[in-house]
Amino acid sequence: MARDPGEGTEGKRAGGRNLLLIRTGITFALLASVVSVQMRSPELLLTGGFQLLYFAVLLSYGWLLLRYAAWGSVDLPLYAVFLQAVADVAFISIIVFATGLYDSVFSFMFVVVILLGSLERYLRGAVGWALLSSAAYTFLVYLQMRGILLPPGFEATSVSFSQFARSAVINSTAFLLTGVLSGFLGEEIRKGKEKVRDRDDVIRKLESFHKNVIDNIPSGLLTIDTEGKVNLVNDTACAILGTTRADSVGKPMGQVLAGIEGWEAREGRDDSRIPRAEIRFLRADGTELFLGFSTSPMKDAEGHSIGRVVIFQDLTPIRQMEERVRIADRLAGVGELAAGLAHEIRNPLASIAGSSQLLRESAASSGESATLLDIIGRESQRLNGLITDFLAYTGPSQRDTMRLDVAALLRDVAEAVRAGEARGKGVAVELATLNALMVEGDGEQLKQVAWNLVRNAVQASPAGGKVMIDGFEQIRHGFRYVVAMVVDSGAGIAPGILDKIFNPFFTTKEGGTGLGLSISQRIVHQHKGFIEVRPAPGKGCAFSVFLPAASAGSGEESGDG
Repeated sequence: MARDPGEGTEGKRAGGRNLLLIRTGITFALLASVVSVQMRSPELLLTGGFQLLYFAVLLSYGWLLLRYAAWGSVDLPLYAVFLQAVADVAFISIIVFATGLYDSVFSFMFVVVILLGSLERYLRGAVGWALLSSAAYTFLVYLQMRGILLPPGFEATSVSFSQFARSAVINSTAFLLTGVLSGFLGEEIRKGKEKVRDRDDVIRKLESFHKNVIDNIPSGLLTIDTEGKVNLVNDTACAILGTTRADSVGKPMGQVLAGIEGWEAREGRDDSRIPRAEIRFLRADGTELFLGFSTSPMKDAEGHSIGRVVIFQDLTPIRQMEERVRIADRLAGVGELAAGLAHEIRNPLASIAGSSQLLRESAASSGESATLLDIIGRESQRLNGLITDFLAYTGPSQRDTMRLDVAALLRDVAEAVRAGEARGKGVAVELATLNALMVEGDGEQLKQVAWNLVRNAVQASPAGGKVMIDGFEQIRHGFRYVVAMVVDSGAGIAPGILDKIFNPFFTTKEGGTGLGLSISQRIVHQHKGFIEVRPAPGKGCAFSVFLPAASAGSGEESGDG
């Protein structure tokens, strides 16, 4: 399996650092020993043996500094490995020579450098260091036997040929055996390191694959432990819930995805799989979502429960589409009915209104008759207004589409309502500072929507209450919308009737026709938008109209709607 080059280099650096530290430790131990002896026997300061020991320390530290400066702590190239072997053997040879050579008790230190060779290049390094150590020791003792090279303090050789041969054979055999054995041990260590690195590579790639799969699935995914706390959440879940990993991991499920706990308690928390269910979820920014989710137990390799897995999707666009289809089907049936009503009721109604007007103008009509005729005329006008609204609800789509500014439209409606119905009731109508909010649509129809919503808000607010009007742009489901928001300070809408407020003829106001919101919703749908209703902060209700924002530079511009 291919290995990450960066990881191999890091492993080599670690091994090189360890070898440098070991060699530095050995050299420091020698230096400390020499200094300790000289502190007890100062007269030995300038003797030849101690001068050689200091030279060995200098050689060792000099080479280590050169190695670190030239190659750092990574593995050495082949020629530098040979130089390292020569430096190691030379270091020990000087120590052995300074302490009596044949009589030295430090000849065992050749074994130490052989072990270092096995760590440097495993089997080949151990055998190479062993051969070099054997050759150096044999050659030095041979020179001592011949009297060519005498250790400090020795004036004549006292080593016979048999002593030389015995020492050379024993030490060389010991060095070679040590080299072979440590080499095999080094090979096992090397293979073990490679296996560990390979296993780490597999684990790391599995972790990366696992992370990529989890973060790229189009559904939200999170896991919870046996205590009900979130321990994993993917990017899609964070995007749907409007949160971050830092704000989710370690938190109770109820704080991250409220509404799931009830299903777990009802279906069985540990061993059962919860089929797909749906909940309403309110994000921190106030957006209400419809989530479809399913959960299943999460178990370890031994079958013990370690938590649950929750997979969910944002069904809000699907719900909105279903709602639009349902409304379209309902409008189709109502449209056919409205066409018949317009012909069957409006024509006789015109005759009744005209006749009552003629009778009212007749001089013979008494006071009581005039009262009755006024009732007939007033109710005829009310019925005619109802039919007119009904025809508007089922009438044709946009008639005069142009580029217009919703901000200017809201200002016009706010001023009109503020000077009329709001003033009489004592309700304050506040308009936020608005920038240009351009859409493509029928200005008169959109003004009717704003008029209906603002008048409803004023009627819902108590005397002394307040109506807030705001407008802004927002990205929703990947599209840019212009949002017109109207917030009242009334008692709010009961949850039981929230789904009915856009139904034709449904009203909770005395004397209302129940068509204002229905007409508004139809107009907004014709403009490819939608209306959201949610509780306002504190009390009251917030109606938000979402209209697709106009692309820059398209169509004609109208500032007054």
